[in-house]
Amino acid sequence: MAEETKSNPLTRLDPSSMFGHADFKTALASARSSKRIHHAWLLTGPNGIGKAGMAYMAAAWLLSDAEPAASLFGDVPADFSLDLNDPGTKQVLNGAHPDFMAIYPREEDNKSGQIKIDQIRAMHPFMMHKPGRGKMRVAVIDSMDEINRNGANAMLKLLEEPPENTIIFLISSRPGRLPPTILSRCRQFRMQRLSQDNCRKALTSIWPDADANHINLLVGLCDGAPGRAVSLAQSGAADCYQAVCALMASQKLDIAALSTLCGKWGKGGGVGRETREGAVYLLERLLSKAARHKASSSSEDIGGFEAPVLHLLSERHSVSHLAELHRDFVTAAAPAEALYLDFPHFLLRQITQMHQKQLL
Repeated sequence: MAEETKSNPLTRLDPSSMFGHADFKTALASARSSKRIHHAWLLTGPNGIGKAGMAYMAAAWLLSDAEPAASLFGDVPADFSLDLNDPGTKQVLNGAHPDFMAIYPREEDNKSGQIKIDQIRAMHPFMMHKPGRGKMRVAVIDSMDEINRNGANAMLKLLEEPPENTIIFLISSRPGRLPPTILSRCRQFRMQRLSQDNCRKALTSIWPDADANHINLLVGLCDGAPGRAVSLAQSGAADCYQAVCALMASQKLDIAALSTLCGKWGKGGGVGRETREGAVYLLERLLSKAARHKASSSSEDIGGFEAPVLHLLSERHSVSHLAELHRDFVTAAAPAEALYLDFPHFLLRQITQMHQKQLL
């Protein structure tokens, strides 16, 4: 059973806000229908597109009390249909089903943000026992990106000798960093970004009273990942970005004001992780967008509050230099984020460098 802590992602899961991913639902339902469902599914794709949410929904569907109705020929139809009133489904979504386990970084480990090896080891006795309520046991690892080497080795032992009637959903936004031995023992499924329409539906369901312009702004920033939009909004990263863009649009940069904003955008500690990640994502996106704008010499997809900054960057830098700035920023951002005590200074240096005219 999933541990009950304030960091439990199930407490934040709203099935009514889950849109898209019909291809995953079809693949899972088809596998169940054929009775050849793989014991381990590795769900990959960009951050914030709903990989973990769909894994929890899949667990709720698999552990529902209702038996799938067979067709006239005895086949189970390939139909992923979740009944939120089903007792088994409700227990999974409440983190209370005896045959379900959710593994995620514990709140008390907020500084490291990692899933610990003892959490992985706890899966072994859980998986080895017969199901207590249904016909199978289901676990979700949310996510493999937060498991260290020791935890990955413990996970591998479970994947090498999978117990009967068990299914494990592993989530990863960076599957290239996972050991090949784990990759080879999973059915890998690449999940896609959502369309703008599905993003808008998801965000509107989360914030039904939100201003339409604010929703559209977040849809434009999140690049098909509504979870990313929620993070950008709730962490304040999106607000900081708008303010930084306003400063960068000026011919002369207000360093004092920028320094204050970078202090908010790059605040340290576990509490500031989402804000720092948002800063990296948005600045990387800005540089990439500026390079494409410069290369195409087109005003397509250029509008809103970003337009003045994109035009300024396009005027001050060549395509190759924008690409170089983008590469250097991406390379430096990861170690800078790890040493978050100096992260505001890192942002200040990077933004100042972006704003400066290219030396010819």
